[in-house]
Amino acid sequence: MIRRCEQLADGVLASRGARSLRWSSRLLADVLVVAALCAVVVVLLEADTVLAALPVQITGNILTLSAAAVGAGSAILAVVVSRLLGEAKLAWVAAALVLYCVVVLPWATLSTADLDVSHRASRLVAYVVALVLLLLSTRPPRSLGFWGGWVIMVAGGVCALAALRLPDSAPLRWFVEGPLVTVAVLVGWTAAAVSFAVAGIRRQWTPWLRLGLGLVVLAIAQIYRVGITTPTITTNLAFPALRLVGLTVVLVGLAQMVQRAMATMRSEHWQQQEELAVAAIHMERAGELAAERDHELRNGLAGLAGITHLLSADTGGEDHERLKHAVLAELGRLHRILDGGEPEPDVGPPLAEYAVAPVLEGLVALRSGDRGPDLDIVPGLRACGESAVLAQVMTNLLANCDRHAPGAAVQVRARRRGADIVVEVRDSGPGLPPGADADALLTRGVKDESAGGSGLGLYISAQLLAREGGTVRLRTVDDPRGCLATVTVPAVSEQSPADSDLLTAPRA
Repeated sequence: MIRRCEQLADGVLASRGARSLRWSSRLLADVLVVAALCAVVVVLLEADTVLAALPVQITGNILTLSAAAVGAGSAILAVVVSRLLGEAKLAWVAAALVLYCVVVLPWATLSTADLDVSHRASRLVAYVVALVLLLLSTRPPRSLGFWGGWVIMVAGGVCALAALRLPDSAPLRWFVEGPLVTVAVLVGWTAAAVSFAVAGIRRQWTPWLRLGLGLVVLAIAQIYRVGITTPTITTNLAFPALRLVGLTVVLVGLAQMVQRAMATMRSEHWQQQEELAVAAIHMERAGELAAERDHELRNGLAGLAGITHLLSADTGGEDHERLKHAVLAELGRLHRILDGGEPEPDVGPPLAEYAVAPVLEGLVALRSGDRGPDLDIVPGLRACGESAVLAQVMTNLLANCDRHAPGAAVQVRARRRGADIVVEVRDSGPGLPPGADADALLTRGVKDESAGGSGLGLYISAQLLAREGGTVRLRTVDDPRGCLATVTVPAVSEQSPADSDLLTAPRA
């Protein structure tokens, strides 16, 4: 046992080690790919030949507007995945992206020289509010929930519009052109980006890591813009290109989150469908069991009703005692059915054995009226299995005789044939319906509409007998005409064939 526990522990550790190794490989690959892409962009767009071949102003505006479009798409995906995953952080990221990409970036296509101080102040206010949203997205206030970021975004937009009406003044110029705000923006943006990247590493979730890497690239782009000597897009394309790369990586990470969330929802949907299907099967089976139990109770009560007048008329004697015991046995069987104790034999040869004669005599006694069944049993017959199975089958067959051949003479015979006990129930009624398939009559729900019934009796009988290795067969016989039901159940092996007569050939 200890050795087995050690093997399981070693397996768990090996599995965790393999997962950790795969995650480390993906992390290294993503970092290297993004770093290589950024290096290629910077080297390529810093080359004099490329700058000379491209219209820098138009190309820079195209890159900036493309970044704005990609950022807007990222914001939409962030909103979707925040609702799918219940992740409030992504709702705040979406609000920051909307303010940054819809307000800040379009203004970046204009030269700073074309904007007065109030317009530059308005853009800076929007930029700062977007940064505040990004910082708060690392740990959103619970009191504000999913929609708090959008409220702050709207408030930031209003403040940006209000800044357009500010008069030109020295303090305003210091605020717009001074290094303090620029450094604060760079530090804050870098801190938020690194926080998302670290969260992705801790979660070991690739989409979240790529979201963090994209924000890190945006922070690098801002640092690069401040560090170069010509910080405008009129003379440099690397900055808007890096910004586009960063937002594209963010878009890829969010798209993967949406894909994973949809896959999870589909998996949960199919799981729920399977659970509903299983529940429907259980409900259907419960309905079938209820119908079968109702059917057995009706047949049992019909037998008890037939003997009531005999018990009330007879005041004593051997027949009275025999009828009383038959009634008590039938009441016990019905009580077990009500308690859900219908016979469910185990798989394999049944170990129990019982005498056949008392079962048949009790059931025939319950129907001993003016024309009760005629009983003929070879003495000493013993069968393997549960006596309740034979009792339930015979109750159904005798009830069918009452229903389909009312008033007809009924004979019940029991013999041994080889390794089986064979019980015949024969009536002198019309026989099986013309063209009826005897095997089909043993399936669930098949019944004679003219005679009524539920179509369960023969089906239940066949199922119960099959579990004990027995059978039931129906056919029409002549001389006299009627229906013959033949029931076989396994006989006790110790019983010699000499103890009883062999069953004679059935009458044609």
